Amino acid sequence: MPEKYDWRFNPHHAAPEIPEVKLKADNSDNCIPQFGATLLQVANRLVLIQPAPFSFHLKHYHQMSTPHLPYRLDGKVALVTGSGRGIGAAIAIEFGRLGAKVAVNYANSSKPAEKVVAQIKELGSDAVAFQANVRDVGQTVKLMNDVVAYFGGLNIVYSNSGVVSFGHLGDVTEEEFDRVISLNTRAQFFVAREAYRHLSEGGRIILMSSNTANSMIVPKHALYAGSKGAIESFVRSFAKDAGDKKITVNALAPGGTVTDMFHDVSVNYIPNGEAYSAEERQQMAANASPLKRNGYPIDVARVACFLASREGEWINGKTIVLDGGGA
Repeated sequence: MPEKYDWRFNPHHAAPEIPEVKLKADNSDNCIPQFGATLLQVANRLVLIQPAPFSFHLKHYHQMSTPHLPYRLDGKVALVTGSGRGIGAAIAIEFGRLGAKVAVNYANSSKPAEKVVAQIKELGSDAVAFQANVRDVGQTVKLMNDVVAYFGGLNIVYSNSGVVSFGHLGDVTEEEFDRVISLNTRAQFFVAREAYRHLSEGGRIILMSSNTANSMIVPKHALYAGSKGAIESFVRSFAKDAGDKKITVNALAPGGTVTDMFHDVSVNYIPNGEAYSAEERQQMAANASPLKRNGYPIDVARVACFLASREGEWINGKTIVLDGGGA
């Protein structure tokens, strides 16, 4: 290919100067086509003046192509709520593996959170455990303030805290409704609010939904599914609100994921689940995916890392289902 076109393959070469192009209608006849006019007739009334400049596109293409290590989070500060165990712990550890400094949040037990902190430090990144029950908005506000004060800033917030619930429509109490909505829905709303207030420009907010919110219907699971379904509406609207700070807002919606809680809750996801052993239920969950395997916390963590990285900046206002194609 001629040398003058090398910029197409190497964005660090200067783009050739290309004359500007514009289209305008001439003054012959009536430049507004009559009903039934052919496309050719309309096209013949257009006169080529100047081509549109490529400079805008090339400028941004050059910026996006600046050499860097892909999927790294070096220099970033990440907060993961509910990250002392399970999916949250995996996300916090993977953020640390990719170079981020990590605030590991826990509500009650500090020991599991400190283990996560130790694992992150073994990977060469800094991490600190912060206690806060995000059901309490005041504690959420303090959590964000404390993280920013300690690390000097905040770039990524992953809202992982949540609680599962099963109950027939006729049996759900007001107390159970409030218990689930207060954490799965209300708390995530205010975590997102405080994240927006504290994140630097170009930050990331990632919330937690579930594949039961839309693609997988489970009996006696309406309260939980509804509490997570609200998250999908949140991220679509939050993405618009957060655009002024170039913050992206997305959600992940995992399916059945093998954690320390998996065997306790899997009995409710499978018809007549009590008739099967824990191992049989896990195999049935694996068979639900065409890939014939279970999902694990690392599967969720890897997608979270992608969304948090520079490579994920064009994904915004979306909920990504992570169930191996099972639903």
